[in-house]
Amino acid sequence: MADHTIVRTSIQDHSPSTDIPLDLHSPGLLAKWPIIGLFMFLFGGLIFGALTVNLYAHGPLLQWDQMLANTLPAIGLKSSAIVKYIMDAGFYLGKEVVIALIIAHAIYFIAKRYWQELTMMLVGMFGSSSLFWIVIHVINRQRPPDQIWIKVNLPSFPSGHAIAVVVFYGLLAYWIVPKIPSTFWKAFVIIFTVLLIGFIGFSRIFTGGHYLTDILAGYAVGIAWSGVVYTLIEKYFQKRRSRNVEKV
Repeated sequence: MADHTIVRTSIQDHSPSTDIPLDLHSPGLLAKWPIIGLFMFLFGGLIFGALTVNLYAHGPLLQWDQMLANTLPAIGLKSSAIVKYIMDAGFYLGKEVVIALIIAHAIYFIAKRYWQELTMMLVGMFGSSSLFWIVIHVINRQRPPDQIWIKVNLPSFPSGHAIAVVVFYGLLAYWIVPKIPSTFWKAFVIIFTVLLIGFIGFSRIFTGGHYLTDILAGYAVGIAWSGVVYTLIEKYFQKRRSRNVEKV
């Protein structure tokens, strides 16, 4: 396995020059502190469980589901064309753009022989997609009746878009943020990622593609899946590297 060589460059700005790594290697934080991954799994699992119980028990959150499903698409139909383009963009950012970025990163990781990062991305995405297909057909919740602009016929709980953006964009932020020396830019990337994930979820509610609890359940599944899968993969490669060092 190729060594993880860090490429650095000096960037001149208002502050003294700073070395910034240009690679996309995993920081190994989950392997170092697996309690983080365990917390993510438990937190996401509990939230998903609570939302599922709320769905089957016709709990109070369903009132919010119906209110938003009756209100937001109606607002969308009365809005200008630019609103349609912006909200439709949320659909593509959560699907087609994610697929394109996965392909681009896969080519990059294979060329660089970054097997850990490739494994994290592929197992994270394809595993979560398989989990999504199983769960939506088991629960089999119908979509809101008034989908506008982009219509989907699959069951709606949990949202596949919400799962995908948490698993993928969250992973990118996890790789990038620890390598940024500036606190400001760390915060910027984190806030941008959260807003992007939030916007994609909101766009699916606004266009009637999902209920609110579908989106929240998707976020919960994405958090739980990311926590357990990325931690296990990092731990596996950490042990593998240790064995290789012992052999040398």
